Amino acid sequence: MYGGSLTAPSVATSTSSLNVNQKNNLLASVTKQEVYRALMSMKSYKAPGPDGFQPIFFKMFWNNIGDGIWNFMKTTFEKGYMDPHMAESLMILIPKVDNPSTFKEFRPISLCNVTCKLVSKVLVNCLRLMLSEIVSPLQSSFIPGRGTIDNAIVLQEFIYHMQKSKKKQGDVTYKLDLEKAYDRVDWDFLRDTLHYFGLPSITISLIMSIISATFISLLWNRSKTEQIQPLRGLRQGDPLSPYLFVICIERLRDLIDKLVHEGHWQPLHISHDGPKISHLFFAYDVLLFEKAKTSQAQFIANLLDSFCSFSDLKVNLDKSRAYTSKGVSRLKTT
Repeated sequence: MYGGSLTAPSVATSTSSLNVNQKNNLLASVTKQEVYRALMSMKSYKAPGPDGFQPIFFKMFWNNIGDGIWNFMKTTFEKGYMDPHMAESLMILIPKVDNPSTFKEFRPISLCNVTCKLVSKVLVNCLRLMLSEIVSPLQSSFIPGRGTIDNAIVLQEFIYHMQKSKKKQGDVTYKLDLEKAYDRVDWDFLRDTLHYFGLPSITISLIMSIISATFISLLWNRSKTEQIQPLRGLRQGDPLSPYLFVICIERLRDLIDKLVHEGHWQPLHISHDGPKISHLFFAYDVLLFEKAKTSQAQFIANLLDSFCSFSDLKVNLDKSRAYTSKGVSRLKTT
């Protein structure tokens, strides 16, 4: 059993970091056409942010204000800095259940200014073309050319195999739910992760200013509360947030791959010639596969404790599950 503590990878960049051409594409000057495409891709009647405008206004009057918006975007990208007033947002709480009684039963949604969303949209359009170089094929969410159905099919095959297996030394699958995943992301961890995957410093500076240089007012009973400044987390409602989270969770993948390579983790494979699978990711839902041994279960617990300690993420045990092969005693995985 591997008993040591795990730490975040200490190398300057990942082996799957962006190449020179991709970095240059991120550093290229923003074109007016890019801004226009980003605007047209936004839903016209989304709820307005603090500026009070919906995207439909910018679409209807593009011929009048297009040059001004484009110049603002060019300056923002060249400086790698978002004006905090532009990054201000409103927050509304959407109940997840009937008659909610605790804050956990609400989903916080950020209402951002259209100009802030435009910056995020242009960044997303650039990053989406490069994410396949960073994100492993075992992550199925938000990556062009992939869908959750891909990983779902792989999962079904493993579950079918486990249902038929009667080996006492069988397998176990853990389905882990990350509690309030977007809200818990540590900003230092995010910044370190963006450097780790080789994003240009000025791009990282812009991303961090969008996230951290902002003030939020809560809309409550049709009134705005006083502004608060968050200290961590990604805004639900910002187009950039899902992609940043996917990049963050790749740090867990790197740790898993390293430990599989070193022989500490025993992944699963259906056939002798088939590929060995240690994990599958569905955005913030994590599936882990291993041999059904107490030592391996303890090892995964140590791995998750270490990862959560430097990312500030947390596993929601109430919504997490373990599924074992038919012949495996529950005592072997508890």
